[in-house]
Amino acid sequence: MAIVSLRPVIDANLRAVLNLKVNEAQNGFVAPNAISLAEAALEPKAWYRAIYADEAPVGFVMMYEDTEKPTYYLWRYMIDANHQGHGYGYQALQLVIERVKRRPQASEMTLSYVPGEGSPQPFYQKLGFVDTGEVHDGENVMRLELDSRGIAPEEIIRGPITHLVLFKLKEPTEENIAAALQQLRSLDGQIPSLRSFRVGADLIRSPRSYDIGLMTMFDDLAGLQEYQVHPLHLPVAAYMRENCSAIVSTDYD
Repeated sequence: MAIVSLRPVIDANLRAVLNLKVNEAQNGFVAPNAISLAEAALEPKAWYRAIYADEAPVGFVMMYEDTEKPTYYLWRYMIDANHQGHGYGYQALQLVIERVKRRPQASEMTLSYVPGEGSPQPFYQKLGFVDTGEVHDGENVMRLELDSRGIAPEEIIRGPITHLVLFKLKEPTEENIAAALQQLRSLDGQIPSLRSFRVGADLIRSPRSYDIGLMTMFDDLAGLQEYQVHPLHLPVAAYMRENCSAIVSTDYD
């Protein structure tokens, strides 16, 4: 099965994201991505990502997030017509929900949909959203109660976070070090919240040395938490745990 991930929309993938389209019967339920990106450019509280299946862009998601109220609203969500029916939409929205759970004071997530035959209401219902009975601008409102209230205001770490990890391998042969470095380097540029990435093998080889050092940087604590549970990071973390006798880390601003 393809690995589903959420990635920033940048120059390199912008055209591909703009070319994603739902099938003709769904046109009345979601705006084109060109309109969504234009709206996001004018709204500072917009958070948006391209949805990828392995290395192929297959969809688009956009949230409206106001951490002070707090409000977490699924503003846009679409999967390209050629990529529907593979479970990508379900997996991607699970990633979005997990991200929202870690946002400040997040107790619920809302969305709205255009009612009618073929509407996405059953899809959202499978993920736990329920109709509230409210109608906003002709769209029915749904709500998902979250099992976490997110980060309390006093717990929010503001500003960049540096995440430093040192690994001591069980068997630090050249081959094993190279294999571990390959695993870690596979994360570079693949996780949306990852802003800076550096990894390397120890050169000194002193008795107190660790074999590999990894330094990553994130915009904030939520970005680090998103990275830690990302589906691309989890198997790499499991590999390192299995092959290391010791792992130490520190996080600082």
